[in-house]
Order: sequence, then C-alpha cells, then structure tokens
Amino acid sequence: DGVAFTTEDTEANCLTNTYADGALACLVKLANPPPRPPDFPSAWKNNWVDFAGTTVDVGSPHGDPGPFIQGSGRELPAGESLAFGDYRCRADQAGLFCVDYAHQTAVKLASGGVEGFGCLRKTAPPPEIGLRLSC
Repeated sequence: DGVAFTTEDTEANCLTNTYADGALACLVKLANPPPRPPDFPSAWKNNWVDFAGTTVDVGSPHGDPGPFIQGSGRELPAGESLAFGDYRCRADQAGLFCVDYAHQTAVKLASGGVEGFGCLRKTAPPPEIGLRLSC
C-alpha cells in the first residue's frame, strides 16, 4: 500500500515507511553524512533520512533494512514529480525536493546535504540521531 521510488543513479531511494505512520524514509548518497554518535552501541546508518513533516532526522540506528526490504520502486526521472498522501516529491539535477503539504514543510535531499524549508530548523538531536531539523 506504500510508495517507493529512486532517483537517477540511486542518489536517493525513498519510500513511505509503514513502520512510522507512512512518513517518508530515504537512503541518500551523502558526501558528508553526520558522524556516528560517540559510544553508540548499535548498528547505525549515516545516510538514513526520515521526513515526518515537522521533523527531519539524518543518521539513525538501524540494524536491518527495515521498510526498504519491500523494494525500491521505479526511478523518478529528473523534472518529474510524484504525489502521494500529503507528500509531493520532485527529482531535479540539484537533488530531490519533497513537500509535506499537511505541515507546509519541505526538504531537499542531495549529495551535498539535507536542507529544510518552512519551519524546519537545525535543532539539538537526541543521542541516537546524527542531525535533526525540527519545527
């Protein structure tokens, strides 16, 4: 029942996370991902991005593929967009842009980093998260 897609050269592999109320989860090829938190005892993915509208988390604990075991979907070509639920994502040469209309927020996912729009601002992350943007 979810949505899954990739972008060119699989710079991003995204899907609606059925384990997180359908929030958008992406694996992104980041040139400079956040570092693993010090003394973190479990498996950690520095390129895992969760976009739940009012928060964006980059880097988090995951010991298995989680929702990504369901597949990667088709490629979303540059210049094309895909709407599902409260989200609309558009692939572009500059990165992947996803809007959450319910919260009036957006995120840019690119190899150069993750950028938030609307009320999303960098905040202190919890100990298991590398980078957090929050409203």
